[in-house]
Amino acid sequence: MSSIVLTTDTLGTTTAGALEYASPVIYGTPVGTQRGVIPNSQFYRLNADYAGTASTSAQGIYGSTLGVTLSSSTVYAFEMVVVFSKTVNATSHTLSLGFGGAATLNNILYGGAYNFSAAVFSSTFSGSPNTFFSNTASATNLGTNASANFNWTMQFRGTVNVNAGGTFIPQYTTSVSVGPYSTLAGSYILIYPIGSAGLINVGTWA
Repeated sequence: MSSIVLTTDTLGTTTAGALEYASPVIYGTPVGTQRGVIPNSQFYRLNADYAGTASTSAQGIYGSTLGVTLSSSTVYAFEMVVVFSKTVNATSHTLSLGFGGAATLNNILYGGAYNFSAAVFSSTFSGSPNTFFSNTASATNLGTNASANFNWTMQFRGTVNVNAGGTFIPQYTTSVSVGPYSTLAGSYILIYPIGSAGLINVGTWA
């Protein structure tokens, strides 16, 4: 038998070297009483460019409706790196980022940096990156462009507190039917549970 199976239980006295499981999180204590979360990430990475559609409806970043199923009453941490690129249609439009799906949320906060360039995609963009934060799953406008060649690079991190479990779908929306944008190969998202919905802290915070 190659697997180690832990049975969920309430957390006991913190012991250095201990491995514990209190659903939905696995914990480890590397030293002293410094118990911490062991990330068990669900992740999705594109191995080829994913072409979206010319539409004003919300569409999945990594697939038309591709999302992850999250559990009820659980807090998750997540990160995502995304590059959008298009080479057609110079109609002025906005691009907004958000999350859809069947899961209902108690709260969400995520943010990071993004940049955009009206040029053929390359490894460097000119100009300073923009910072972005949002505390809603609804579509949030990142900016406007009117160039045929246009690229967005994005890196975000955040946490989401799930009320009722269900799908959680990273999405983008354009204000005008342009494109299509493609999400470039290598773009990814990872997400992992860090505690129950009432989570305040893990560790020796005081």
